[in-house]
Amino acid sequence: MVSATPNVNYVAAGVLLPLPIAGDPALELCNTFAGWGEEGGREYLASYEHLVVWARERGLVDEQVAAELVVQGRSQPREAERVLARAKRLRRAFYAVAAGEPGEEHRAVVAREAERASARAHLAWGPGAATWVLPATPELPLLAVARSIGAFVTDPLRVGRCPGRGCGWLFANPSGRRRWCSMAVCGNRTKARRHAQRAGARRGR
Repeated sequence: MVSATPNVNYVAAGVLLPLPIAGDPALELCNTFAGWGEEGGREYLASYEHLVVWARERGLVDEQVAAELVVQGRSQPREAERVLARAKRLRRAFYAVAAGEPGEEHRAVVAREAERASARAHLAWGPGAATWVLPATPELPLLAVARSIGAFVTDPLRVGRCPGRGCGWLFANPSGRRRWCSMAVCGNRTKARRHAQRAGARRGR
């Protein structure tokens, strides 16, 4: 059951998640935090369960496996916390890479997790073709998004960054014409704030 909220997020399986606006699952990981480069911010990966549900919603983990991962996370809380911490480190590092502001430490984190995801995959044969499969352990959501990030950095898209206050979300921007994560949210909020500032200045005069 998914219910929308009148913002840039929604509720799925009882957890609050950001709306998918990036156009790529690797970039969507960056948008599980809002307020990049500012004080405070909104954290969407509040727990391992949030990470699992997010990965399911982005098509990185199927529904049945996601349900099993939630159970595993509850029975292995220390491992779940380690996976969540690594996911957040990867998110920060990849944000810097995708936004065009990476340091060597950021590239090292991205490379380490992408290489681990590649090494952990095995080839499973089906009736028509083979597919790469990752192990259904608590690490799976991290491995799945790390593999997407590996694909992104080897064939990068042009990326835009929303300038809205409290945002900083990334999105695929091949034309270079897109400015906001959502015109209806960040764009209109910024316009309203500027209008209020101009009105206040006029009253002050």
